[in-house]
Amino acid sequence: MNRAFEIVVDYWPGWIILWLTAMFLAIVVAPPFNEEVTPGEFDFLPAGSQSLEAEQFFRQTFDKDLLRSLVVVSVRRTSRPEGLTSKEEFAEVDRDQKSDLEFIENDLRKRLEEILNRHSDDFVTQDEPTPPDPDDDLQLEAGEEEEPDEEQEEDEPAGDVVTFSDRLLGQLLISDDRQASMVLVELPNDFLDARNGNIIADIEHLVYGDSEFRSQIPPGLELSVSGTATVGRDMNVEAENSAKATEWVTMVLVILMLLAIYRSPILAMLPLVTVFVVIKITLGVLSTLAAANVIGLFDSLDTYVTVVTYGAGIDYCLFLIARYREELEKGTNYRDAVSGALAYTAAPLAGSAGTSIIGIGLMIFASHKKFQQAGVGISVGLTIALLASVTFTPALLRLTGRWAFWPNIPQENPGDSHGWVARSSLLGRLVESGMMERFWVYLAAVISRWPGRLWRNFVLIMLPFAVIAVLNYNNLSYGLLSELPDDSRSVVGTRAVQEHFPPGRLGPTNILIHNEELNFLREEQVELIRDVSDRLYRHRERLGLIDVFSSAYPLGMTPEGLKKQETLEDPGTRAFAAARRAAIRARVMNQYVGKKQPYAEHVTRIDLVFDQDPFTEGSIAQLDAALVELQEILPELLPGESEIYALGPTASIRDMKIVTDSDQVRINILVLLGVYAILVLLLRKPAISLYLIITVFFSYLVTMGVTMTVFWALDPSGFAGLDWKVRMFLFTILIAVGEDYNIFLVTRIDEEAKRTTPVRSILRALRKTGSIISSCGFIMAGTFSALMAGSLLGMQQLGFALAFGVLLDTFIVRPILVPAYLVLLERRYFGKYSEMLGATPRRSSEVPEATTVS
Repeated sequence: MNRAFEIVVDYWPGWIILWLTAMFLAIVVAPPFNEEVTPGEFDFLPAGSQSLEAEQFFRQTFDKDLLRSLVVVSVRRTSRPEGLTSKEEFAEVDRDQKSDLEFIENDLRKRLEEILNRHSDDFVTQDEPTPPDPDDDLQLEAGEEEEPDEEQEEDEPAGDVVTFSDRLLGQLLISDDRQASMVLVELPNDFLDARNGNIIADIEHLVYGDSEFRSQIPPGLELSVSGTATVGRDMNVEAENSAKATEWVTMVLVILMLLAIYRSPILAMLPLVTVFVVIKITLGVLSTLAAANVIGLFDSLDTYVTVVTYGAGIDYCLFLIARYREELEKGTNYRDAVSGALAYTAAPLAGSAGTSIIGIGLMIFASHKKFQQAGVGISVGLTIALLASVTFTPALLRLTGRWAFWPNIPQENPGDSHGWVARSSLLGRLVESGMMERFWVYLAAVISRWPGRLWRNFVLIMLPFAVIAVLNYNNLSYGLLSELPDDSRSVVGTRAVQEHFPPGRLGPTNILIHNEELNFLREEQVELIRDVSDRLYRHRERLGLIDVFSSAYPLGMTPEGLKKQETLEDPGTRAFAAARRAAIRARVMNQYVGKKQPYAEHVTRIDLVFDQDPFTEGSIAQLDAALVELQEILPELLPGESEIYALGPTASIRDMKIVTDSDQVRINILVLLGVYAILVLLLRKPAISLYLIITVFFSYLVTMGVTMTVFWALDPSGFAGLDWKVRMFLFTILIAVGEDYNIFLVTRIDEEAKRTTPVRSILRALRKTGSIISSCGFIMAGTFSALMAGSLLGMQQLGFALAFGVLLDTFIVRPILVPAYLVLLERRYFGKYSEMLGATPRRSSEVPEATTVS
């Protein structure tokens, strides 16, 4: 091993060239990270998820793709109780005035269609046939198959604009109070697809910025933009802005903290240069692997990799430089000081980094692909950071030599002057003044005198927050809107829509019923679906249902919907009664009965609108109750065997909750066992290693409780729980990184135990490592806090939780709970069980130690 250190120290120019070349290749040769990212939210669910199977079955059965994204332009008039104006309401003298409904149909719809035509190249080419034009239904008789249209316009856009004038859906696009109407712009791309950005920007410019168009808007009419595609666009924009803000804030915070510690710009830049090179190489490696289809990447992964690698990489460099300074204080020359620092820190660094790498890397066993990718990406970053800290950083120390401490350049023989290195840093000046030394001596004395009391008091203070975390452990938020800032246009537009339409209207749950013995095109089978719909609607209060749509009730089952359906089915004049009924029936069947073989007429659809937001946890319970109800009534009402599929936002987050809850249990067990195994291998003390695991896990629960309390206090009425990603990332990162500091402390205890008694070795190790570990923890927490610079709520929650957790571990767990327990152990506080719990075996001639430290 010493020979390896000599190679690093003596051939330092080659190591610098090697690392800089690797960075150059990562920047120039590797594909851009953003180009290899997979967009989407629910696409990261495992392949066997029920909602994904339902979506696949839907595409195999229906022509019209409900899974496409929407831009919703809401038009409302709240200034008059009657709501939107129509031509019939105007007096004879005002007939030339444009009504609200005329504006929607003649102006807004026309301009939206022009935008779709301009952006036809931004759409994904659809393999499915274009849905039939409603007017063509007049040519269909009941039960007849529709002939394919052989002549279609080549330049027809893939998107559609649907307004209140649509013969079937139009009745649903005007609110019951008639004060609002939705205009739907259907896009074929996923709601998080970046290609939606340009068309949404044009629609927003039309609604908010086009002065010519706005002059055509009737006075008092309000327009806003929302919909799933708008939410996805805002998520992409905020994620990109958050990533940029986080990276810049991280760099600024690290620079300021390093300057505060060292007061030497060159010495402060060495860890920063190391980590900068590491980040560039890491992102290049990940994008190259993704381009080769070896791994996948999600859109925020680079942010998490950057923050964790920055914090850990800086810590590794700080420990190396701290030992380097100790060697210089002994009078060692610069070359041998670097070699000695490597000899003392390489093993603890490898153990510390190995704990984090393996602990976080165990996320690859998660079912959710985002956790898998995070486990791979962060572990790669930590591995490269470890290699750089023991090769690239020592080479930079050799390059800079005594100039690393500029402007306080020391003399050639460092050991001739006491406190020589100390004068070049703020930390050193505090040491020179005795303040920090007295603090750690005082803390060691307090622990020596009252270890049990100190341990008990701090545990009792922290315990209530751990209880809060346990009681609310599954209180998570899966919402997309809840992550966005309140002033995002999609949030503002959605709130405007929800003032007039039920929350579930924009995200209904689609139930597919497959029964090979039934032909749902036949009238008698429609009557069976009527019975099913009636049973569901009869229990609407228990199930949380607002409305039910089906082939029997295409406009819903509310009194307003039934009234609209009566108007729709009014035969009018006898000459067109049969044709009109046939057209309506064909359109309804096209909407609610499958068309693609081999399933086709054996599949029907029922849409459920719940009274809760489809992205909240409460809607999951409502969907579960509705599925249980269907499983009970279908065998009773339908002959044969029926298969039930559920798709839609609620079905997707239901699967996400099932998968993440299962992943959390699996990863918790694997990470705890994996980190424990590493601790036992490194420390050779199974019982003490178990205590270290327990303390960090307790710290994790306390951090969860504090984070929940803080964000609830910031928004008591709007707090829906922590973002679903926070729980998993916080656990793996905090458990793995938190043990780093315990490893450094316990390995130093073992080093000191060779020269003194067990209790004194504990207290001396605390004094020796207190300053550097606290500095590292402070920098790590500051790095994690940079996540709060982003605008996404989930990232802010994770940044706060990680920063608080690291500070808690650095200033409470590691310097108080761990040494206090070890002192109790060495003093045989647990009696005959002390040695079994890890106390040093006492020789028969050994005299008990004093209980105080001067």
